[in-house]
Amino acid sequence: MTFDINQLAFYYPMLVLGAAGFLILALGIFRLKSRIYSTVAMGAFVVSFLLILMEWYGILPFSVSAGTQFNGFGFYFALLFLVSSGFITYPALRNIAARSEIFYALLLFVTTGMLVAAFSYNLITLFIAFEAVSIGTYIIAGFHKTKKTLESAIKYFFTGTVATAFIIFGLSYFYLSTGTFSLTGALKISSTPDMLIALAFLVIGFGFKLAIFPMHQWAIDTYDGTENSVSSFLSTGSKLVAFMIMLKVFVVGFSGLDSYVYVFFAIIAVATMTYANVAALSQNNLKKLLAYSSVAQAGYLILVFAVTGYAPGTTAAEYAIAAGMLYSLVYIFMKGGAFLTMNIFKSDRISVDDISGLAKRSPGVALSFSIILLSLAGIPLTGGFLAKFFLFLSLVQGGLWWLAVVAILNSAISVFYYFRVMMFMYWRQGTGEDKFDLSIQNRLPVYFSAIVVVVLFFIFGLFFSILPLVGGV
Repeated sequence: MTFDINQLAFYYPMLVLGAAGFLILALGIFRLKSRIYSTVAMGAFVVSFLLILMEWYGILPFSVSAGTQFNGFGFYFALLFLVSSGFITYPALRNIAARSEIFYALLLFVTTGMLVAAFSYNLITLFIAFEAVSIGTYIIAGFHKTKKTLESAIKYFFTGTVATAFIIFGLSYFYLSTGTFSLTGALKISSTPDMLIALAFLVIGFGFKLAIFPMHQWAIDTYDGTENSVSSFLSTGSKLVAFMIMLKVFVVGFSGLDSYVYVFFAIIAVATMTYANVAALSQNNLKKLLAYSSVAQAGYLILVFAVTGYAPGTTAAEYAIAAGMLYSLVYIFMKGGAFLTMNIFKSDRISVDDISGLAKRSPGVALSFSIILLSLAGIPLTGGFLAKFFLFLSLVQGGLWWLAVVAILNSAISVFYYFRVMMFMYWRQGTGEDKFDLSIQNRLPVYFSAIVVVVLFFIFGLFFSILPLVGGV
């Protein structure tokens, strides 16, 4: 038996990330500056990004293996995961001092698990990769070791443990019914009690991870309690891994139970959007407001499963999945950018009142943050509008008019609390106290996020470029 180097070629990006993680741990012996570790990590993300692009376009050949599918769908999400990790690499420097090498090594190892999940179609491999990501993020969440971050990390850990138990039970019942953990073969699926139990357990388990109602409360406390760059990562990269795995599990693994999938997710989507948007209206803690907004965004994302369940195999289902993929890209910058904007505040506890007078202190940051909020609300000329437009269009195409109306009404509700924040920025006077840290390293991520969000709106063909990738699900 001869060894073909191409069998390893596909794993080069993961090997680069893993090797960079161990290199950073080794360099930690010399107590180097945190910026050196962050630069090594960013270099690894960039190299891995380029390697995946080369593999996607056939420049770098590779051999496939059992249980994996190296298709455009996986490549797309792999690139998104690298972007979400790279996005917080330098902003995290703001609050990382001691043992920063551990933080960046963990970030690299977590991203490696994300890439494994992107290409796996075996439920056991998916579960292990997902748990690797979860365990790493538990540690990252409590990394700063303040009372507030440790409390948030503990809540996140125990909630994640409960979610893991539900997922294990769901996978067990799935195997009992189908006799396989593979999603690549032709599954013989019927509405047996085992499969219905598996569906219920997996919806609950992944619902915790995605922070959908009523499994969302951990996210409110965790996003508020963790450091801003960690909040950004947990609300984007970590959540998108759960969404991608759910696409594989519920679109492929439960293709014979489409009507049940539709009912489950239609009810949960409506409850999640409505509860989170209404709760955010009365929220004065700015980070908690953004956390409730993140829960609402998860409600929009799971509309994809309602469409694929109601109209499986149709153009509407393909549009829904493509819209979810586009939404994932925009989501990294509008939600991640919103949490990174919190770095401009000197205090850890930020109220809506604290943002008063920002427009006078820094018009550029105020404008950029406003663009991010408008994108979250789905206002035209932002990428958030484009993503919601195609998502709601898929609902109409699939015949789910009532669900489209509910989603649009919820978007309208969200405008009120986003505009409230903007009103405080522009029309309320500050107290005179210097509450802002407007150093360039805090402002750049906000500017960058706003620019990307606007640029994505004008790339109209992006959705139709993503559409052919849907077949890889």
